[in-house]
Amino acid sequence: MVKRRTDEVFIKELTALLIVEGVSTLTIGDIAQRMQCSRRRLYEIAATKEELFVSICRQVLDANLEKGFAAARGEADGAKAIATYLRATLNASGLSKAALTDLDSTESGRAVFDAYQLARVRGLEDMIDDGVRQGLLVPHNPRVISEAILGAAHRLRNQRFLEETGLSIGAAFTEFYEIVLNGLLVKPKASPSRGNERR
Repeated sequence: MVKRRTDEVFIKELTALLIVEGVSTLTIGDIAQRMQCSRRRLYEIAATKEELFVSICRQVLDANLEKGFAAARGEADGAKAIATYLRATLNASGLSKAALTDLDSTESGRAVFDAYQLARVRGLEDMIDDGVRQGLLVPHNPRVISEAILGAAHRLRNQRFLEETGLSIGAAFTEFYEIVLNGLLVKPKASPSRGNERR
């Protein structure tokens, strides 16, 4: 056994393990061996490996959400704030495909992920209102937009969809956000001003 680490260091190392490998292929004994700790230390955090995993994922997603809000606050432009927020809350969690699959495989895991998605879109509604007030966004009901994003969040994380499209969850969300922010229609090229036309 290694010298007992502080709780902060221990949780950081445990998080690094579980968000990459998930939990379905590991036992409590495996986790204890990998962490070079006693099983008791793990049981002090949660009663089962599933509860341990969900607890870690909840902390990761909560931190990720706060990181997104902080990134958005750093943007004065409302449209840029939305894009920054969506990218930050999508890409910073570090949850691997294995971890996301395990999180989505239990009722408690789905509840944590659903709560995270709901918090993301509720925060987005205020940003949309700000962008409309600044004249940077086309006026739309922010609840409609946030509900569309929330619905997409449920579908785009579906493993069958990801396998069929060959997309990672990150790539799927990035493409969807691009559609939300920039639309489907090709923007017409600006015609040259009359003064610049060839005579």
